[in-house]
Amino acid sequence: MKEEKIRVLKLSWKLLKFKPVLVFLGFLSDILFFLTPLMVSLVIREIFNKIENISSFNISIWVLILFLIPLARAFNFLADAIFFVTMMPYVKQAQILLRKNMLIQIFSLPGAEALTDTAGESVSRFRGDVEEAIWFTYEITQKFSIAVFAGFSFFVMQKINWQVTAYLSIPFTVMIFLVLFSKKKIIELRKTRRKAAGAVTRAIGEIYHSIQAIKITNSEERVLRYFNTINEKRRKAEIKDELFVAILNSIYRITVSVGIGIVLYIVGNSLTNNTFTIGDLALFVGILNSLANFIWDIGDFIPRYLRTKVSYSRIFKLVRGRKRESYQKLEEKLVIYGPVYINKPYTDQKSDLNEDYEPLQKLVVRNLTYIFPNSNKGIEDVSFEIERGTFTVLTGRVGSGKTTLLRTLLGLYDKQSGEISWNNKKVEDCSLFFIPPRTAYTPQVPHLFSDTIKENILLGLEENNIDIEKALKLAVLEEEIEKFEKKSKTLIGPKGVMLSGGQKQRLATARMFARKSDLYIFDDLSSALDVKTEQELWKRIFRNKEMTCFAVSHRKMVLKKADKIILLKDGKIEQIGKLDELLAKSEEMQRIWKGEI
Repeated sequence: MKEEKIRVLKLSWKLLKFKPVLVFLGFLSDILFFLTPLMVSLVIREIFNKIENISSFNISIWVLILFLIPLARAFNFLADAIFFVTMMPYVKQAQILLRKNMLIQIFSLPGAEALTDTAGESVSRFRGDVEEAIWFTYEITQKFSIAVFAGFSFFVMQKINWQVTAYLSIPFTVMIFLVLFSKKKIIELRKTRRKAAGAVTRAIGEIYHSIQAIKITNSEERVLRYFNTINEKRRKAEIKDELFVAILNSIYRITVSVGIGIVLYIVGNSLTNNTFTIGDLALFVGILNSLANFIWDIGDFIPRYLRTKVSYSRIFKLVRGRKRESYQKLEEKLVIYGPVYINKPYTDQKSDLNEDYEPLQKLVVRNLTYIFPNSNKGIEDVSFEIERGTFTVLTGRVGSGKTTLLRTLLGLYDKQSGEISWNNKKVEDCSLFFIPPRTAYTPQVPHLFSDTIKENILLGLEENNIDIEKALKLAVLEEEIEKFEKKSKTLIGPKGVMLSGGQKQRLATARMFARKSDLYIFDDLSSALDVKTEQELWKRIFRNKEMTCFAVSHRKMVLKKADKIILLKDGKIEQIGKLDELLAKSEEMQRIWKGEI
């Protein structure tokens, strides 16, 4: 498959326009900084011309030495000061903007399809690749500043001796050929380096999330050996990348030095012919060193451009998830301007959900379809209804599509066809619509954070608006929490490592109950709970007659209590009805009831 084109310069230009005043002032500071050597060289030229009595300016030599040279140096310090109050803040704000837009794009994807890699690898792209991209953006302004300096320098030098100045194009041409020759190798080494860095970051995340499992299986030494192995791969990849760039830089500098040597040799001959003065030589020597840096920077710009292209490629692959959205569309989304919060705290955004919120009366699903890419697995033409105050059970054999149905309904998968309506009003975006207070959801594998029990329930909500004790009681977790020394303030570790599987499931269920919603959706609580605890949990749920529930289960107790059972087979609805009806006419339901499947 042909790789999509990444327009690095267009992205960089849009990022530069994010803070035009800061960028323009930073650009001026760079021009001032780079023009300082030219100013000093011109002053030194006049000093030597004064000594030879061939100066055309009526200025005292002491004025040149005691005033103009320190003044030129003062401009240098001024340029540094302007740079640190303009360009450095711009770089920081541009990095924040790009990261914020990356997060917004990821959050806009269907939840179950958002990340194509681990959290550790994603962090590597948010950190290293974003820094690479933004620093390249700054370097564009820097190279323009150096180009202004080079333009002035070449103008001054060619006015003195155009033949000598022409020889300076030789190292520049050599560098261009070197860059073109090494382009493929630069991209290959940078990709390998970033991939190795991502592998280390990913491994660190997995190790911290699996501490308990590592200890139980006495795998500490094996894990350390594995970590040392991938760390060594990263070290070698970084050394190869840096070494190759260092070799290129050395070749650049050698080329420049040889070019300067040739120029000085020609200048030496001109001195003997009296067509060149000592002041002119001092000017050329002073400017040539800075021009050497200019030529070297130009040579370094193209490898830096190629490395930035690799970074943008990794960013694009992250933010488009499993969707095949074009890079051109992603470009627009990644450079959307907006506020960044550096000197003041982030302002909480108030949800506008209450403006169009209607309590559930009836949820209708018609012909809902989602088939996984490159397979025939999924759900197809699923239709059913859920009315307020009812208890609906979704059941079926393993792999029948129960979890896929829930995820598609909630917008965690992007439905391919079908229609969903809430109180006879069509739902346009399921991922934004099916959230509290409309729906609350407990997945089969809960997602917990390395924080306290209380904070895992609140997840940023105001404690005054949440009845934590009631949620814990409804989830049959209150007695166990009381046994903990710090009660609900107990830290549970990464992914809830300090809790048992059943406690994790019930904590996620308590989080769901804490968000008062019209429809509660459970994905197979029995997978992590013992029979006694699960029975008690369902009993407490059944006591609340007004609660509307949609649950995945095969437990007989739950099936008996169901107002409606949706029987799923091979991604399609086999039957819908009460337990007695399904047992009477469905062989699939009979086998589930007997525990055969």
